[in-house]
Amino acid sequence: MRTVSWTTPTIAALALLTAPLAAKDPEPDAPVIEIGDDERPLAGFDPQQVAAYFTLLATSPENDAQLAPMIEEVFEPGEPVPGWQELGVDILAELGARQGGLEGNLLRDEDKEVPTVTDLSGAAAPDLSGFSRLVLRADPPGGVNERSFTSFTPGMWLEISAQRRLRGTAHCYTGLTGITLHSRVPVTEQSMGELVTTIVGVSLNDRVASREFCIVYERAGEGYRKRSFLPDGRSLPALDGMPTVLRIMPASEFESYIETSVVANEPE
Repeated sequence: MRTVSWTTPTIAALALLTAPLAAKDPEPDAPVIEIGDDERPLAGFDPQQVAAYFTLLATSPENDAQLAPMIEEVFEPGEPVPGWQELGVDILAELGARQGGLEGNLLRDEDKEVPTVTDLSGAAAPDLSGFSRLVLRADPPGGVNERSFTSFTPGMWLEISAQRRLRGTAHCYTGLTGITLHSRVPVTEQSMGELVTTIVGVSLNDRVASREFCIVYERAGEGYRKRSFLPDGRSLPALDGMPTVLRIMPASEFESYIETSVVANEPE
């Protein structure tokens, strides 16, 4: 199993989900979805049906039973940290002062297993050559001021759009986020084995949205590291257990990076 890191708690859940999940009964007005076989479960589905399929699996009781204990574990609080809201740097000001401003400078996580790029302006809108684009969840109402792009499997990226609020130098989050899937191979042509990590990622993202947590950026050499806290200032040791360094990436390099990056340690 891969190691848990802050970039996403999803990695710890991947081994828990090794078979198709049963979905609960849909709401009366929801599109009717029948879960297909393992070979190409989404074959013939239109975008609305694909989005509904992800939602049904992500909200299934079976999925919740598997993921809930892990979420509780990674959000187990540590000790209170005095002055936690002022520990970090003003990352928005630091990126904004660079050439190109906040929109022109992104943060790239150096985790080799789960590459992640964060746009703290929320303006990134990549036009990826050779990728299909599918909106699973619309952007949250009221606007977006942050977007992150994470790849759990080769050729597939989850774009998460979020709203943050600042408490000192801390970036705090709660509430549902937007989710867009960028995929080199259309999901309608993928097997369940190829889809499963993305389904888990969507499911965990939805469940974590009910929590409130905060991130502080601290300097780490020429890059940055994140530290995570609950809103009352207690640390979250499990999320900070294996911190990775964030490097500044010019926005001009973003599309090429997304198009050419692969997960370093592909599952056998």
